[in-house]
Amino acid sequence: MTQSPSSITPPARHGRHHLPVPQRVPASRCFSWLASGWRMYAAHPADWTLMALCSFVLLALATLLVPIPLIGPIVPPLLLTLLLGGMLHAAASQMQDGQTHFLQLFEGFRRHPGNLTLIGLFYAAPLILAHLLVMLALGGGLLVSLFGLSVGGTINTFASDLISMLVDLGIALGVFLVLWGLLLLAMLFAPALVMEVKAPPLDAMRLSLTASLRNIGAILLLAFILYVLFVLALIPLGLGVLLYIPLVVGTLHAAYQDLFAAPAGETPDAGQ
Repeated sequence: MTQSPSSITPPARHGRHHLPVPQRVPASRCFSWLASGWRMYAAHPADWTLMALCSFVLLALATLLVPIPLIGPIVPPLLLTLLLGGMLHAAASQMQDGQTHFLQLFEGFRRHPGNLTLIGLFYAAPLILAHLLVMLALGGGLLVSLFGLSVGGTINTFASDLISMLVDLGIALGVFLVLWGLLLLAMLFAPALVMEVKAPPLDAMRLSLTASLRNIGAILLLAFILYVLFVLALIPLGLGVLLYIPLVVGTLHAAYQDLFAAPAGETPDAGQ
């Protein structure tokens, strides 16, 4: 049932910005988000396929820079955030006036490159730090164990130390996965908040995390469905990715509209 405008939670004020208040919706709403994403793609398949192809090629090229120490691993997340911002802008434009075009893919570079880049850095930095710490711990632990063995340590001592080290790494990995999951939730709607309401990066991530935890059932169900669809997209020589990328973008935009902008009970339609 559609609520009256007076019943909608007003946006929070933050300096010059009006930040929306996250809403709570049933888990089943994720199916409406997926349907909206499909309608968005079906309305302009050529433009969205071209945007997906260009994004895929650029990100594939960016991964070639990953072996470069420190700087290389940062490039793909930064590029992904900027491209996602552009595609979300294209989805918003299509929802508003029914039109979209390929060049909107680069609107993230033009409109809010600084804030989107900061969000990408927030996502990339902990991953790189965790990778370095794990490599240092693994390398250091093995060196100490091997050095102890070389000066007369027994096989049993070496095995015990190795098992202890692996247990410690397992605990650290578990903690890292939990923190990474929270970071992914904080990233989920942050680019849309930057593009739509010009939210500062930290506020965008805070609101995204709040909305995701408040609707964790819908988010987890959506994640499972998207994972299954991704596996299916890889079957026809990976060509399904060209449809999968726009579907994800349209779904995220529909979810953003539902959780932050649209009144409860109304399903956003990006394809009209």
